[in-house]
Amino acid sequence: KNIDLTQVEFQMMELFLSNVNTALERSEILKQVWGPDYTGDVKIVDVNIRRLRMKIEEEPSDPQYLLTVWGYGYKWNG
Repeated sequence: KNIDLTQVEFQMMELFLSNVNTALERSEILKQVWGPDYTGDVKIVDVNIRRLRMKIEEEPSDPQYLLTVWGYGYKWNG
């Protein structure tokens, strides 16, 4: 089904789908999506991951696709 994504969410999905089953560090996601000059908090990645999960996961609290790699970042489980 079609899912409405913001530009940031779309860029994050594009990054994950280009790196299936590869853990991406939060700082790398931040650099790739927000750009190397972004000076805000890295937690913006976590906020957008939560929003994405709400849109793509059947059970966002038990994700099957967008997985957390504890202490590192996230990966797309494909």
